[in-house]
Amino acid sequence: MPPKEQQTDSNTVTELFFALLRCGIGVDEKLPYAPSPEQWEQLLDICEKQAVIGIAYKGITSLPKEQRPPKNTLVTFFQASETIKENNIRQNKIARVVADKFKHDGFRCCILKGQGIAQLYPDPYMRTCGDTDIWLDGDTGTILNYIRKYFPKCRPTYHHVDFPIKKGVEIEVHFTPSWMHSPLKNSRLQKFFTKQSPIQFSNITESAEGSFPSPTLAFNRIYILLHIYRHLFQEGIGLRQLLDYHFVLDKGFTPTEKEDTLKTIDKLGLTRFCAAVMYLLQNRFGLKEEKLLLPPDRKAGEFLLGEIMQAGNFGMYDSRYAIVSNKAEFRHFLNSMQRISRLTFHYPSETFWSPYFKMWHFFWRKRHAPKC
Repeated sequence: MPPKEQQTDSNTVTELFFALLRCGIGVDEKLPYAPSPEQWEQLLDICEKQAVIGIAYKGITSLPKEQRPPKNTLVTFFQASETIKENNIRQNKIARVVADKFKHDGFRCCILKGQGIAQLYPDPYMRTCGDTDIWLDGDTGTILNYIRKYFPKCRPTYHHVDFPIKKGVEIEVHFTPSWMHSPLKNSRLQKFFTKQSPIQFSNITESAEGSFPSPTLAFNRIYILLHIYRHLFQEGIGLRQLLDYHFVLDKGFTPTEKEDTLKTIDKLGLTRFCAAVMYLLQNRFGLKEEKLLLPPDRKAGEFLLGEIMQAGNFGMYDSRYAIVSNKAEFRHFLNSMQRISRLTFHYPSETFWSPYFKMWHFFWRKRHAPKC
């Protein structure tokens, strides 16, 4: 165990980190006190690991002069935020072009997560963006046959397949937005997606670089929560996804919309996880009580926070698991089982069904593998 002084300093930097994020999203106006140059370096490191450096820079620009970082650190924040802005502009254009292509080829579609969610932020260019996820209307076989006209050897997973149509552009084509390990809950989830799909495929989001279809707030109140849940089980989760959900809920909802959302959350067995997320959104990001879906669960929330701070974005900084290449499938499987075992007490149903789902998925992928 590290000395008490180190623990105290670490806790102090963590508190400063969340205060800086609250400044970035417009909840706070200043930090509790001015960080030292060493603390600013630590803050920069955490922001990079959590993929929230653009939001942090937005917070820095709102701080009084005496609380801002040293010039060298400020320049690093600025340069990173400019890169994030350029990436967002590029991704908005890609979202529009990709959606238009699939529409032209006969598929109704929508852009999941990413650029649609970015438009909910105070500044749509402050969110660190990733690849482009697009959900197509159609059965798996039809979509896969289309993709294999371009990439005959593509290897799908249950919910998506890579579509690298242009060098340097990462696109995932989704047969379904997500999944659950439990057969019963997954069946309920897929029925929810099927019922909701017509609205999502026709809901248009506007960006400065053009328009594209993306999900509604009602859909994202379920989907983004589930996306966070999936990351927790699959590879680790960062704060970027939590901030996405913050802005989904910050847009508000009617009592009827809240009731409908909670009914679906309950059917999917996500109530305790949702309460954990509510704790973080209120306790760390200052989301107002009237915009919470459930009373916060402190114990579950602190456990989730510990996982987030340990793992970083996509779990890339989690020292508890071996770092392996993408080709080492068995090692990935062992890492996955080790991660899931840590969640047994907190989310027993999803944990219990995980090895059965993975076994089923192994044979599913064999069946849908490209023919030699």
